[in-house]
Amino acid sequence: MAGGSSGKLMRVVRKWRGPAARRGRPLSLAWIPAGTLVIVAVIWSAVFLRIQAERRETHDAAVAASVQLASAFAQHIDRTVHDADAAVRWVKYEYERSPSTFDLGTYQRQGLISADTALQVTLVGANGEVMQTTTPNAKQVNLADRPHFLIHQANADAGLYISQPVVGRVSNQWTLQFTRRLNHLDGSFAGVVVVSEDPDYLTNGFYNLEALGPGGMLALISDNGYLLSRRAGSQPASPAGPPASAYGEMVGAKGGVFDDPVDHVRRFVTHRHLSHYPVAVLVGLSEHDTLAGYQHTRTLYILMSSVITVVLLLSAGLITRMMGELLAGREEMRHLAGRMQNLAETDALTRLPNRYLLTETVRRQIGRDSPIDRLALLFIDLDNFKRINDALGHETGDELLQNVARRLAKVAGKERLLARVGGDEFVLVVDGMGASVRARNLAQSIVDAFELAFGLRGNSYVIRVSIGIAVYTDSDDAEYDLLRQADLAMYAAKGEGKPANMSRYRIYTPDLSTRAMRDIERQQELQYAILNGEFFLEYQPIVSLSTGEIRGVEALARWRHPEKGTVMPADFIPFAESTGFIVPIGELVLEQACAQFSEWQESDPRPLYLSVNVSAAQLVHGDLVRVVHRCLNQYMIDPRRLQLEITETAILEDSTAVTMRLKELRLSGVKVVLDDFGTGYSSLSQLTSLVIDGVKIDRSFTRGVPGDKAALATFNSIASLTRDLGLSLIVEGVETEQQASWLHRFGDIEAQGFYFSRPVAPADLRVGKAA
Repeated sequence: MAGGSSGKLMRVVRKWRGPAARRGRPLSLAWIPAGTLVIVAVIWSAVFLRIQAERRETHDAAVAASVQLASAFAQHIDRTVHDADAAVRWVKYEYERSPSTFDLGTYQRQGLISADTALQVTLVGANGEVMQTTTPNAKQVNLADRPHFLIHQANADAGLYISQPVVGRVSNQWTLQFTRRLNHLDGSFAGVVVVSEDPDYLTNGFYNLEALGPGGMLALISDNGYLLSRRAGSQPASPAGPPASAYGEMVGAKGGVFDDPVDHVRRFVTHRHLSHYPVAVLVGLSEHDTLAGYQHTRTLYILMSSVITVVLLLSAGLITRMMGELLAGREEMRHLAGRMQNLAETDALTRLPNRYLLTETVRRQIGRDSPIDRLALLFIDLDNFKRINDALGHETGDELLQNVARRLAKVAGKERLLARVGGDEFVLVVDGMGASVRARNLAQSIVDAFELAFGLRGNSYVIRVSIGIAVYTDSDDAEYDLLRQADLAMYAAKGEGKPANMSRYRIYTPDLSTRAMRDIERQQELQYAILNGEFFLEYQPIVSLSTGEIRGVEALARWRHPEKGTVMPADFIPFAESTGFIVPIGELVLEQACAQFSEWQESDPRPLYLSVNVSAAQLVHGDLVRVVHRCLNQYMIDPRRLQLEITETAILEDSTAVTMRLKELRLSGVKVVLDDFGTGYSSLSQLTSLVIDGVKIDRSFTRGVPGDKAALATFNSIASLTRDLGLSLIVEGVETEQQASWLHRFGDIEAQGFYFSRPVAPADLRVGKAA
């Protein structure tokens, strides 16, 4: 019975779609060759335009690829130099702390210094003689003539110095030397610590060498005019090469095409200077490699156009001889009319029925006798399709939609109507007895089918789907009511499945409409709250555990609801983030906090700082950098006295864009602190990130001290690492004197919590030392 009813539905669709044929008069024979020539001209014009577009697209893609690779390579070099500098700083710190007991051999045997850290670590005395080195059986040499020794001897503030690649006198290998000055307790010159790295690792160690292609090039250039390392094509990396001046015309390039001064290969070149170190990178993609696909496509277009032209000219001749047959002309016109009708009801990309045909078909089904529980809709939506479309391009997105349509059609079968109703939205019509049960079975079959990955451009992607099911149970419902119900059920399924990265389906129930109305009301309440200024701030002091003085204050948002009273952040921030209202709310909070802080600056001479929480949505979708700069300028606040607290989810949300914005803020002097550390995807490796200045340990860890051994070990590790990395450390949730006393052992760290003060209004904020 089910199969027969489904077949009946499709017959209704086909009967409704039948073309309304119209008769027309045959064209004059003279128009046939003329029209053919016009078509040929249009085809070739379109082909040449397409070829030009393909070249532009290929060129733009090559430029974008070189820019992206340059950014990744710059980050790789930044991390490598940062790691080398960290090793230099560590050896310098340990040696200066106790010169008489410092022994490189001991640290090497303990595994604190290894080949993974550096090729060689050397201590050079004030006279230039090598005092200690990790190279076994090294001969005694004097390095007093080396540039790095002379620079550190003459300048106590030279900082990290990166040398020109040289053959080491101790290691007898090509080395790139990272050096810092050693000082006696009185600040006088005590020598130099040298960490030697293999210069080839700078390029060979890049994780994405395959993306360069066979003709790609990587180069690393020092601001001192030295070529530090270069790798091109399949050639091994080498520090030898022309001076940096040979690459002068490439400075500042972003995808420009240049002849390489070494192998004279034309490449798309991007130059990127590191923000923290005196080093620049060059990434070049071979023009021949990147345009190979375009050349193949160009040849294919011309060949296909030639074939089409010949076919059109031959066809024109045949049609001219056959135009005398009136019946053939009538059939052709009817065929054309039917085709036009079909186009009006068919989605151009997937060749599935479109929204118009779907709604007309459902309307006719509802108009039939007793469709109760004999008609159901499955509303199918792809999760995260926009991200795939933006990342891989619209052409790949269209290819994915075509593959999705084919897979859904295979599950639905030939006797059911499947339509594409939006960008990544599909609707499947189920009719016949027991439609609700069969709709659930079909939904589960679709979920199972999408466990198989889709192949796109040589890669595999698992696509998750959210499915809403609406069954016709109310005779007062129209086709749009049924579609709306399926849509609401789909969004409910998405809310359950998307956070877990799982496909889900959900059957419509009336409470979904109630929930949707409640969400609309909540959105209106938030909108009114923003317009009416119902948000206000309370402040909680941040205290130095070593002195007991207030170092800063954290601004905490509150909502003064006209009916519910004061609403805490946990009750409105998550909903504001999901609806996008967090962006204007965040701007209001920053504006109010800066205004209040400006008043405190005038009356309080202490160098307090202001800490404000920033949502991931503000970083990704808002104009946070502009808002911060405007508030700092308007209220004349030193950027160093503003601290922004971000969560780890904010960093993971859109790493490239977020990292760029955070770096821009930090360059202006604003501090960035990683909030709620330890509650999400925390790892100690994130503390070495180049985009944060400090860490705030979550209150869930503080509750365990000093009784919880795991919490104690965690505190010890984090405190030691943040101190070595030069990061600030804040502990929140300090509620007892015992906790404060135990935390005092870590030295000059900061804390906040009820033990010092609850969040209070600006007028009630305590002044002076905290109790």
